[in-house]
This record gives sequence, structure tokens and C-alpha cells, in this order.
Amino acid sequence: MEIHGGSKNENLIDFSISVNPFTPGWIDAMFERCKSITRRYTYVEWIEDEFRQKFDRDAVIVAGATEAFQIIGFTLMREANVITPSPSYGEYERVASYNARQIHKIPPKNIVELDLERIHKVATESVKNNRTILILGNPNNPTGKYLHLKDMVTDLANRGVIVIVDEAFVDFVDDSKREKISHPNVIRLRTFTKSYGMPGIRVGYVISENFKGLFERYRSPWVIGGCGYAFLEFLLKDDGKFLKESTEIIRKEAKRFEKIGMRTDANFGILKFKDPKSFQKKLDVIGIHVRNCESFGLKDRIRISIRTPKENDKLFETLERRIR
Repeated sequence: MEIHGGSKNENLIDFSISVNPFTPGWIDAMFERCKSITRRYTYVEWIEDEFRQKFDRDAVIVAGATEAFQIIGFTLMREANVITPSPSYGEYERVASYNARQIHKIPPKNIVELDLERIHKVATESVKNNRTILILGNPNNPTGKYLHLKDMVTDLANRGVIVIVDEAFVDFVDDSKREKISHPNVIRLRTFTKSYGMPGIRVGYVISENFKGLFERYRSPWVIGGCGYAFLEFLLKDDGKFLKESTEIIRKEAKRFEKIGMRTDANFGILKFKDPKSFQKKLDVIGIHVRNCESFGLKDRIRISIRTPKENDKLFETLERRIR
């Protein structure tokens, strides 16, 4: 099993997981509600109409983006050519390996920069002969860079390419930078539990005009569970104040990380190290956990999430002692 960040040691300050370090004020009430409904079956369809009124009429609720990836891997990717750029989240390639006819992994420019020209060229040629799927994250994981992809994605979608845009971390991106990409051949994946600081609750959604019915058909019943259902109830009552206030703090903290060379549009980014694994072990001893980027194909980088000001202070103090 590939570990996508996180640590079994609960005493570490975990900079390896890219989640909001804050949680909404209604979290305790939500878990009380969870306790009251866990002895019942909860059908996501009961709440989905209300959800669509607030988020998107073509939205389908799933158990986090991971369930959406599983559905895509077993259905749309069957006998398709799948294009995934590097560096990217490892799940893209893993689910493609289930059934894809061929996987095109596009190497980066300058070690970490996505080669958009190459991606466009490969997708354009591929779709002439085979069903083609392009999957990419925006903002990118692990770099945290938000890319303006609307023109490229729209062009490829017009040519018949199915484009999957993983927007798992877009809530952390400043509104002024975001583009809304809308096309029948585009599938957008979103998740709440990273931006609301609760990755253990598996709740996300997809937005898709052409493939809405596919996700409705293949998602698992009851899979979000009682706590996921309670989360949705509270989310629909939420006024957005928590997300606005917490992401403002995170963006302010991101400016501090620029001083050590980490620039990001999201709530995480990467830094270059001579020996990331050794550095990771040294930090674990001190009580700080980071993620080495070997699974992303970046053997000389670590990924660091942005946490609370106090926790970030401890990380900066450690770096100043030249452990790096």
C-alpha cells in the first residue's frame, strides 16, 4: 500500500498531510449528530437535491475524491489511453493501471513544472485513434501551483478528450486566481474534508454534465456513513465564514514560507533537500513529520503543509538550526 502522507504517531505535528489545520466551530455538534444517526442507514440521495441547489445542479456526492477515482478507473478508463503529467498525485496512475489500454506519463520541464505543450500534443494525437482521458490536478500536488488551464482544457474537450480536473485543494486558492472550466467532456473533482480539516470523514463530489449518471450508478450506497451525512447537514447550514477566515490565515502564513523558498497557491508546497529521507527522520525525532516526494518522482524534494502560526514557528526554528 502506498502511503499518501500521514503518520501513525499521533504525537507528531503532521506537516505531511495537506489539510486545513483548523476545524469549524460546529464540529462537536456534528459528532453529536453523528452519534444519533449511526444506528440508521443514511441515503445520500436524501440530501443531494438540497446540495445541488447550493453547489451545482450537475453535482454528485461521493465518498471523497478517492471514490470518484475508483469509479473512473473501472469505467471510463477501460481500454482508454490515459494521460497523466508528472509530478502528480500517485492515485491517477494507480487507478489508470486497472484497465487502461495505455498510460502516457508526461515528464516535467525543469524537474517540477508541468509540460503543458507536450500534454496538449500527446492528447491531440491520441484522441484521433483511441478514447483518451487526461487527468491532472489544479492546484498541482505536490507543488501547490495553480495553473490557468481553461483554454487548453476547453480545446482538448472540444476535440473529444475527456478531461478530469482534480480540484481537491482549490478552496485554498485565492478567488481572484481561479478559473471555472465548464464543458460536457470535463469532470471536476472536489472534496470538503481537506478544506474543513477532517480528512477522516470521506465526503466529496464531482461536477459533470455528460457523466453525472455514471457516478450516480456506480457510487457505493451508504459509503459516506453517519458522520459524513452529519457533515453534509452542517455544511449546508454553514455560511462560509469558517472557510473564509481559516484560508485567510493560511494564505498569510504562506507568505512566511516564501522566505524559505516555498512558493505556493495552495496550503502546501515543496522544498529541495539533498537527502529528504534522512531529513524526514531527523524531524520525526524532534516531533515534526513531513512528506518526502519520492512517490511523486521527486527524490530531492519534501512536501510541507502550512499549519497554524505556532506550529509553523516550530518548523522555522528547526530549519534555522540548519538541520536542513
